[in-house]
Amino acid sequence: MGKGIATAVATAALFGGAVVTAPTASAVTHPKCNLDEPDANYYKIRGSGVNFRTGPSTKSKSLGQLSKGTKFTYYCTKTYPEVWWYGKVTSGSHKGQKGWVRSDYVTY
Repeated sequence: MGKGIATAVATAALFGGAVVTAPTASAVTHPKCNLDEPDANYYKIRGSGVNFRTGPSTKSKSLGQLSKGTKFTYYCTKTYPEVWWYGKVTSGSHKGQKGWVRSDYVTY
C-alpha cells in the first residue's frame, strides 16, 4: 500500500470515516473505449447480417454476422469517428463472445 493510501486509511479509521478511491486504469472495459458505461440491460441487433467485429472499425476482422433480434450486452463505447459499442453477445450462434458492433445496428 502506498504511503498516501496508508495515511488516508489511518486518518479515516481515526475519525470513523470511509476511504473512497478512484478506479484504476484496468477498470476500463476495453482499452479502445472512451466511454466506459457498463449496462446490465441487454439490447437487440436490429438488422440482419450485422458484422460483429474484433475492433471498432469496418477495417477490423469480422467475427461473423449477427441476426436480427440477437441479444447484446453493452459494456462501453468508442465515439470517434463513428460510434461503436463493445459488449458480449448473449443469444444466438455467437453467444458468449465479446466484440464490437456499430451503434446504429443496436436497439432496445
